[in-house]
Amino acid sequence: MSLVITSNQYLENSGDYNSAFSYRNALTGTTMIPADSEIACASLKINKNGTITINKSMVFAQYFNQELVDGTLNLEQTTGIAHEVQPFFSPTDDNVLELTPTELAQRLKIGINNALFHPELSADVSVNTDSNGFKGFRVIYTQSNASVGDVSGSLVAADFVNIYEAIHPTAGLTWDSASKTLTANTFGGNATIEKRYNVAILQKHISLINGSLDVNLSQVNSANWTIGLCRSDPDASYVPSYYATGLPSVGTRSWDFYDFKICAEQDAVAGNRRIRVYHSVSGTDPTTGDPVLRQIEMPYYNIAGNPFFSAGGDAYDWSSNASGITDCKFNVANERVEISLFAGATEYKIVEYNPANAKAENLKPICESCRLLYPKFHIDSSQNNKRFTLNSARVKGEVSNYALQTKDWFANRVQEGLDAECLEVDSRFYNDMTDATIYTNKALTANILTGYTNRLILDDSALYEVDYANFSLILGFFNQSVISPTSTSGTAINIFDSVDVPSMKSNTSLFVRLNNMGFNSINAGKGNLSKILYSIPRFSQDGSSVGSGLYFEPHERIYLPLNNPNDLVINEFWVDFVNENETLATDLTGKSVAIFHIRKRTK
Repeated sequence: MSLVITSNQYLENSGDYNSAFSYRNALTGTTMIPADSEIACASLKINKNGTITINKSMVFAQYFNQELVDGTLNLEQTTGIAHEVQPFFSPTDDNVLELTPTELAQRLKIGINNALFHPELSADVSVNTDSNGFKGFRVIYTQSNASVGDVSGSLVAADFVNIYEAIHPTAGLTWDSASKTLTANTFGGNATIEKRYNVAILQKHISLINGSLDVNLSQVNSANWTIGLCRSDPDASYVPSYYATGLPSVGTRSWDFYDFKICAEQDAVAGNRRIRVYHSVSGTDPTTGDPVLRQIEMPYYNIAGNPFFSAGGDAYDWSSNASGITDCKFNVANERVEISLFAGATEYKIVEYNPANAKAENLKPICESCRLLYPKFHIDSSQNNKRFTLNSARVKGEVSNYALQTKDWFANRVQEGLDAECLEVDSRFYNDMTDATIYTNKALTANILTGYTNRLILDDSALYEVDYANFSLILGFFNQSVISPTSTSGTAINIFDSVDVPSMKSNTSLFVRLNNMGFNSINAGKGNLSKILYSIPRFSQDGSSVGSGLYFEPHERIYLPLNNPNDLVINEFWVDFVNENETLATDLTGKSVAIFHIRKRTK
């Protein structure tokens, strides 16, 4: 008689033939099994994950912004919001699913990434195991920490859209890849309505990690023009539903929405053109009293120390262009937008963020409703062939991603009919220039978003304004609500590892298959011969069906003949743990041990 002890060599990601559910043990030499022998399974030790049950009502929230502190910093004092997360359900899925940990991790990864709503953040989800089996989940959030390169040379016409084409089909701007120019499609005198709609959007959003847009202005002299950044228009309504176009002192093109813009415009039909800066901020509709977004000027020329400061004067005169301005550049860093004008190589920082300035002397912060900002252009002239030349564009997106619902929170809320949530964010104090309370627009530190951190909200939290979360047991943070990272990797990666092992159940049958022995069994369900040697009971010796260290020892061994009329020389044992259909039981993890007993066949 002989005992054969087999096991996998446990290592995470150990590869084929060395996993918990399929392994080969090679002998250093050979061993001989006597003729006319039989074999049985003597005992097993395995770690089985089982399944976790979820349904469509099981959700949690994730947050990426400043850490909230009860009584010190609440949600309304930040530019962020907690976003609801649901594990991915396909349209054909049942309301209730039983998933292995690996399957659930895959669905969590999709659900989390679909609700990140930040262009500089990505997430991954995996299963944590050790030699004892399933330990929980690992959620990793990774910030982008590298500036993107200039993509202006690779842009094509399809990357631009003339947004008023449906109502003004001859208007717009035409992109030429060879010269990197945007040329006005229509021109004419003041009676030429179409030229006012020469507006195009680049369908790639500007990077928040030192993103920039650099435009040459030498061919838009004697023209009205606009360069800016704006959120998406997912319902083709041209402006957010709560944007007010008719409030006083909002410029000559208030109907054409931008979050941030610089423009050359005439104060009167025959007046000189002046370069002005605007942003869309919080206001109140004077008729209804409702909160709205409205366009107001940021008077850079009234700020002491500005290169074009003019005490009591007016904006830079584009018509005379005394400083010889040739180029305009937007720079974006996290929540900060800055604008420079250039006269050749000489830079004039006309909008430079300064936390010491009065609130109205800085542009508003980039907030959750406008994280994805798209370059937008306009040219209005009585002369033909007026055009911008794009010097550089540090924008993101391998393909046009305008109004992508899984990345753009504003687009998602509009499409869901919930844009009132965006209005709430747009109406906070930092966007109200009549409220003197200062908000410090967050910047970058070594290309990392300054002050931002990740939080998981797994049960309800008044601080994070979450009243729907019920996921703490599933993710392995029992009866905890707001979860901080359990570890970090550098400054760009936040890691959440389960601190408790989520509970599971098992509804499957498991079998031991010894592939390279001469015995035969019959799997009638499959309709063929098999190498299954042993049916593993549902419950282990201690009554468990899933978990680590499950030990099984049959009360009575069932021996199968090896069908070896002669001595059998063997140098390997190939063991599989399989389901009833003989697919590998991939819910086994960690270290598996199978002991077999070989003896001379009894007559």
